[in-house]
Amino acid sequence: MSVPTRYISIVVLLVIVPVSAWAIAYRPMNNAVHSAAGEIRQRTSKLANYDEINKQYREMKKISATLQKANEESVERIPLSHNADQWLESASDAAFSLGLIVNSMTTSGERIEGDYTLLPVDFNVTGGFPSVYKLVQHLEQMRRLFRIDTLTVHRVNDEKVEARLVVHLVFGTGDIK
Repeated sequence: MSVPTRYISIVVLLVIVPVSAWAIAYRPMNNAVHSAAGEIRQRTSKLANYDEINKQYREMKKISATLQKANEESVERIPLSHNADQWLESASDAAFSLGLIVNSMTTSGERIEGDYTLLPVDFNVTGGFPSVYKLVQHLEQMRRLFRIDTLTVHRVNDEKVEARLVVHLVFGTGDIK
């Protein structure tokens, strides 16, 4: 019993059509769908971080605004001339009112740093440590931008300390009055 060629042809055709359809149409389509699904997963995972990124961005904008305001306030505290005599008088009055003895208060040469000029002031006092601390707080509250470059405190005895503050007064590069 031999199988006619027509039957073999039909069986081969029935096998070749689905296999060729899978190879020609379904396989590339499945690869494209799989690739698109992977890209969607990847982009969705990036979208999940956007809330956190937006939150950090808003916080950064707030910090930036705060820094801008602080910068503007600092620039307002920089006079065009050193006015050291007023600062020295106010600092020595504060030291005296806090019970400190002003040993010396000297200024040295000005130096230019960028857009501003610095005038170093060497301020030596003797008294109780709480008074020295209150003096530093008083200086910080003055309406004048300066930098405490050096602060050294040495114990003289159980009740007294000797403190040396090197303060750099900041002022604009305009004419010194």
